[in-house]
Amino acid sequence: MKKIILQPSTLGVPIAPYVPGTKRNAFVFTSGQVALDKEGNLVGKGDVGAQTRQVLQNIKAVLQEGGATLDDVMKTTVFLADIKDFSAMNEVYADFFGDAKPARSTVQAALARPEFLVEIEAIAIVGDE
Repeated sequence: MKKIILQPSTLGVPIAPYVPGTKRNAFVFTSGQVALDKEGNLVGKGDVGAQTRQVLQNIKAVLQEGGATLDDVMKTTVFLADIKDFSAMNEVYADFFGDAKPARSTVQAALARPEFLVEIEAIAIVGDE
């Protein structure tokens, strides 16, 4: 099976050379998502909780395009511009994943734009039962 490009209609088309997600067989991979809406506007300027919410909504859209849900996520990587924002990010993250917690790494990193406070990528597996 060949690679399938995932470009949800609810997300803007990236201007950089990447796509929001890909799928091959049962595997769905999201690119690192930031808190941009479909028009490319930042959601939650200065508010890591609001940005995390938008980021996870974007991830849900990419997963859905690939036939997956948050319950199918096996691993996430969270990038925080400032590790001091861990608790605020984690509170929103826990609301989204509930009891279906994936494996996760969280690191502090310089993000692509200074106004981005959080970026998250995910790997999901669908139809493995």
